[in-house]
Amino acid sequence: STFLIDKDVLDLTPAAAIVISIATLVAGWFGYDLLCRAFERRPALLWTAVAAFLLFADWGLFHIFGGRAAYIHVGSIIGTIMVANVAHVIIPGQRRMLAQIRAGQQPDPRPGQLGKIRSVHNTYLTLPVLFIMISNHYPMTYAGPNGWIVLACISAAGVLVRRFFVVLHKHRYVIGLPVAAALLLLAVAFALAPCS
Repeated sequence: STFLIDKDVLDLTPAAAIVISIATLVAGWFGYDLLCRAFERRPALLWTAVAAFLLFADWGLFHIFGGRAAYIHVGSIIGTIMVANVAHVIIPGQRRMLAQIRAGQQPDPRPGQLGKIRSVHNTYLTLPVLFIMISNHYPMTYAGPNGWIVLACISAAGVLVRRFFVVLHKHRYVIGLPVAAALLLLAVAFALAPCS
């Protein structure tokens, strides 16, 4: 009742808030997993669908909980996705392939391909979830009525920065990525600046 419920947003009982909280984690994983299965062979569409899914969760949670709790829930959904990717897709796929190799069989490449997709997703989700982890120290990001937009913009900037480093490991310098991230963060800072 202290940090989860904001009666100015939605007048929830503690029990209802807890049920919704748990349901968002479960729905977050199953929704993401369903998207990955549906669009596994169409990466651009998959990325778009996952981004839209997380943006919808961000927006929706801001209409259920207070800003601080909404941020934590978005971070919890992302963290659950990342952990479940490792536990249910990446490691089991590696184990299946190793078992086939040890048995002298030709390994099926599909578990490795699925693991790679999920591993790449985890790579790009890292910076947004790290920001959410420290966001409690920056209430100006979540306290306003458009906190969900702030989170979306900062997360997008994190994805752009991560993309820059991924590409950098391939010895390509795409300077537009960190420039775009910096411009996005400057726009957010300008929008959050107090009016004098």
